[in-house]
Amino acid sequence: GQITGCEGYVESAAMGLMAGLFAAAEWHGRDLAPPPADCAHGAILAHVTGGADASTFQPMNVNFGLFPPLEKRVGKRDRKPAMARRALERLEEWAATCGLNHDWACQSDSAA
Repeated sequence: GQITGCEGYVESAAMGLMAGLFAAAEWHGRDLAPPPADCAHGAILAHVTGGADASTFQPMNVNFGLFPPLEKRVGKRDRKPAMARRALERLEEWAATCGLNHDWACQSDSAA
């Protein structure tokens, strides 16, 4: 995770997790779409894989500035909680759409 261009232990662990999921999907012959940019995993992944200008790229921690704006205008006090709710919803939708659960990536060759 730390070699991907993100900063921070949590972000590095998240990128390692994503790399592991993508590797497991490839191993099992499955396509795995990247997570949406409006969840933390997708936002930092989009940043390190092309969301930033290569000449000015700076590693960074995940922050709400990496997320796309909300569809509806929300007051400052409610903005981050609304973005967090949306992020959780989108991450759950992505996981369900991709068929991710706790055991598919750990199947042995004989079970695949």
